[in-house]
Amino acid sequence: MSPSDSVDLVPVLEADGTPLEVTEMEAASLQGLLVANGIEAVIAGAEMMPNLPYRIQVPSDQARQAAEIIAEARATGADGAEEAERAGEVSGDVAPAE
Repeated sequence: MSPSDSVDLVPVLEADGTPLEVTEMEAASLQGLLVANGIEAVIAGAEMMPNLPYRIQVPSDQARQAAEIIAEARATGADGAEEAERAGEVSGDVAPAE
């Protein structure tokens, strides 16, 4: 997904309705998790100021699903995130990680 694509992107929201704000490293991990589950995700943040939080943006029609995937991964920890990524690979949504 490139910035020139005409997709309506919205930030992934926390359970309380506020935008999910994470570190750059966590944003990259969550982006990989979402992509592994068939959801294109874009990281938005101030690259020149890495101490500021990053947000993950997804197509508006997949925002709820993205929030659920992230909440489930956080609840189950790293093992759950890896399992969810493998599930996306097994279902054929994405190519297996190398």
